[in-house]
Amino acid sequence: MTFSKRPSVFFALLALLAITRVGHFGTAVSLPDASLAVFLMGGLWLGGARCFAAYAVTAFGIDVFLAKSAVEAGWCLTPAYGGLVASYGVMWLAGRFLARTPALPPLRLAGVGAPAVLTAFSVANLSFWAFSGYFGDMSAMDYAASVLKYLPPYLGSTALYLALGWVALYLARTRISATRA
Repeated sequence: MTFSKRPSVFFALLALLAITRVGHFGTAVSLPDASLAVFLMGGLWLGGARCFAAYAVTAFGIDVFLAKSAVEAGWCLTPAYGGLVASYGVMWLAGRFLARTPALPPLRLAGVGAPAVLTAFSVANLSFWAFSGYFGDMSAMDYAASVLKYLPPYLGSTALYLALGWVALYLARTRISATRA
């Protein structure tokens, strides 16, 4: 499936990326960041380098915009940002891998999604430690220990969005099957 076949999916995921990019874990007035799930679902349902690039450019543009008003966002715009794009590539490739499965059972999604999130989390954080310029005196092990507390919220919010995406896919397939019968 490509953008030309599913513009509604492309724009729905793009909107989800945009409205949740404000904060990592959400607050009383904002949803948790859906970026990892958006990239996995984009790889699964859309594929193609252009769609990936559109999402990556959108994420970067939002980060640059937020950096003008939020100190935390600006803090992340360093030479290490390329690692964040690579982590999104991990999620996209996991989605492409899942796209080979005609029927996507929830356990398959979880079995691929969880390791993909772990890998993406590791890539983003290790590159931030290595290339941001903030942690010259901190060992990789000390840095890993300090960011490990963020892994459960990343896993949880991504799992939530992937579950909602799976339900949406199931309902869409059911609806399509019903209209063909």
